[in-house]
Amino acid sequence: MSQPTPTTARERATLIKKQQEEALARLPLNALFIVLWIRSDPPRQDDFHWGYYFHTSAMGGTKYHVKNLGRGWIPDHGPTGGVFKSNFLCALVQVAIVPGTVCGQLDQIMRSHDSDVNSIPGVTCRVWLMKILEKLIQQGIFRCSNVDALLQECMTIGNQYSASAAINQQPRPVVRSRLCL
Repeated sequence: MSQPTPTTARERATLIKKQQEEALARLPLNALFIVLWIRSDPPRQDDFHWGYYFHTSAMGGTKYHVKNLGRGWIPDHGPTGGVFKSNFLCALVQVAIVPGTVCGQLDQIMRSHDSDVNSIPGVTCRVWLMKILEKLIQQGIFRCSNVDALLQECMTIGNQYSASAAINQQPRPVVRSRLCL
């Protein structure tokens, strides 16, 4: 049975909040996601802000990303229960299930460039993400035989869902990578 269409702004907000909470609770525990956010409205093809989200409980997890402050990039990591509430969220791409025994190691790797992020040649959020991805692969936490194909898969997913992100259609999509799981 479908729910009645909300008519007031408050009803719409309540419905969106419920959808976001349900989507969060459905995520698999210890799942690692590449997160894409659109950068503009209207969205431009292949133009995303990139980060990671590591889901550790039904209530949330940790967001890992770097952001540009004009003259450089800074890490912006921390716990969140609101990955689905992020402004301009486009999609979450599930790329791994992390064994519980290496969760601490994953966190260390995610933070491994916090003090020298601006010394990464050509650093952008995507370059940082790929640098971290290389380390996750080297440590056996993440399995992917073709990183370039993964990047293209994420771009394709982002492009597919960018228009719905611009109009804030909820809940935002969660897509499993065909290359990494």
